[in-house]
Amino acid sequence: MRQWALHDRDGREIYLTEEQWEHIVSGHGELRHHLDDVLNTIRHGRRRQQPTDPNTYMYRLRCDLLRRPYNGVLVVVIFRFTQDEHGQLTPNNFVVTAWGIIMR
Repeated sequence: MRQWALHDRDGREIYLTEEQWEHIVSGHGELRHHLDDVLNTIRHGRRRQQPTDPNTYMYRLRCDLLRRPYNGVLVVVIFRFTQDEHGQLTPNNFVVTAWGIIMR
């Protein structure tokens, strides 16, 4: 399965799987041809922690290439850790969903 791995503006590694991308565009058609814009939102967007879940962050970035009325992308990322075979914790940060938003 294909996977995109990248870093946000503070160097945290985040990945998006092809399966998750297909899930995103099936429910949010406004992003269908905007994979690069979703990835750029992670790379360059502003990040805000979800108040109800401290492991969930929202990234948002203006994108005037989306169809109207949308002019921004919001990406939801979960930050977790997994344990490797040596008992070391390693980051496991992944995209859950994304959609087009209206930014003011």
